[in-house]
Amino acid sequence: MNRTRIRTPLAAVMVAMPLMLGACGVGDGIEVPTTAPLRPSPAIGAITDPYFSNDDYIGRTVTVTATVSKVITDRSFVLTGDEYGDDSILVLSAPGIAAERGRQVTVTGVVSTFTYGAYFDDYDLGGADSYEDFDAEEFLVATGTPSSGTSPST
Repeated sequence: MNRTRIRTPLAAVMVAMPLMLGACGVGDGIEVPTTAPLRPSPAIGAITDPYFSNDDYIGRTVTVTATVSKVITDRSFVLTGDEYGDDSILVLSAPGIAAERGRQVTVTGVVSTFTYGAYFDDYDLGGADSYEDFDAEEFLVATGTPSSGTSPST
């Protein structure tokens, strides 16, 4: 009895395998696409991830554009935050920021968890009662000077 062995180089099998698997379906005749469909990226101004809805972004640098709803001190103010996962966003920044209620600003900073005692000295926060709503909440420590957008509404 004479047996003939067919030897196929391993590299040829490895190249052909993805091609064979790409044509296979997964259960009930549904085909699995071999590549994900391409989707265009959103415009820069349209990126509004929920940075402040949970602790997923703690320690990450993000940029937000929103309207100043309240100025607490020359180093702290509050932004409207609906687009970013919270009703309001506390921002701590460098002195002399010139935040003005009703003005739209763009701020880049690090998302952190706020505790009054941890930031009181470094940011000259003033009275604790102004920060009660932000205790243990995500907030933004600005890494630069906020840039102004539109002027206050009348």
